[in-house]
Amino acid sequence: MEVRMIEMSLPVDRLEPLRERVRALEPIEVDAFADQDGQRAILRIMVRKAEVEHFVNQFESLAERFDDFRMTLFAVEATLPRPIEPQQEAETGSAEEKREREEADRLSRLELHAQVAGNARLNSEYLLMVLFSSIVASVGLVQGNVAVIVGAMVIAPLLGPNMALALAATLADTELGIRAVKTGMSGVVLAVTLGLASGWLFQVDPGLEEIASRTRINHLDLILALAAGGAGAMATTSGVAGALVGVMVAVALLPPLLVAALLAGAGHWQGAAGAALLYSTNIAAVNLAAMSVFLSRGLTPHRWWEKTRARRSATVFMVFWIIALLALAAAFVYYNFQLRAGG
Repeated sequence: MEVRMIEMSLPVDRLEPLRERVRALEPIEVDAFADQDGQRAILRIMVRKAEVEHFVNQFESLAERFDDFRMTLFAVEATLPRPIEPQQEAETGSAEEKREREEADRLSRLELHAQVAGNARLNSEYLLMVLFSSIVASVGLVQGNVAVIVGAMVIAPLLGPNMALALAATLADTELGIRAVKTGMSGVVLAVTLGLASGWLFQVDPGLEEIASRTRINHLDLILALAAGGAGAMATTSGVAGALVGVMVAVALLPPLLVAALLAGAGHWQGAAGAALLYSTNIAAVNLAAMSVFLSRGLTPHRWWEKTRARRSATVFMVFWIIALLALAAAFVYYNFQLRAGG
């Protein structure tokens, strides 16, 4: 059974009332001690992973009301004696509390937000990984080498910004959304710039299967992108290693983006347009699927006014991505018709 440690730091004179509130929630263990000067106290609470969000919701307002209160969450690798598995779910509490307790198979909102925001940082490491993966993918596409293209997908860091964008839309988190867009677009600009330069410098054969297959779309491409987005969101909310899932997302996004840039740099504008349409379709599908998973797993703010704003945001963005997919599908029908007419 997975457990977490919640540590609360506060003035000593407020310790006892808070400890009583914590004990009423029946955690696995509660421990308290004062610092050396006796002015501040530390309250440590061990809880089951399923109950983290419930505990955090109870005390989140204290961190906003008092400057001298801090709550920190730690993952616990192991503890002895082992916590006893509950035999049945608690029957007490409101319907909202019971729902929160049942969400044992995903990270708490606090953990998830911290993880996603960290993965969407725009820094030199992200830009270098985009640069290296774009170089490898460009070489693989020009050579028609599948193994090299797959290798590029392994190092492409495209999962983080897309999951951050989907989560921001789900929770109506404007700051996270701006960070996700800034990071994602920086990667796109870097990859496109490299692709255009490679298309201009090297001979690009639009007839190569690895290039030609990404200038057209069918229902299988849409299924792949939806599955990649759903798997990315599931891995993110579960807290499992996302490296392999990141490869799925990269497969749906980086190759068509680079094909569009390579063909544009080489002057093959019709093929470049097809690859750009495929990339845009995959972006919409990945975000739509990721938002659907986030919503299905009960990710929502705690306060009622934040819930209302998040519900409105999620509805608007879900409708936006659906309309975008329909518009892109219509554009691809026209594009494929033009290809057949021209061929």
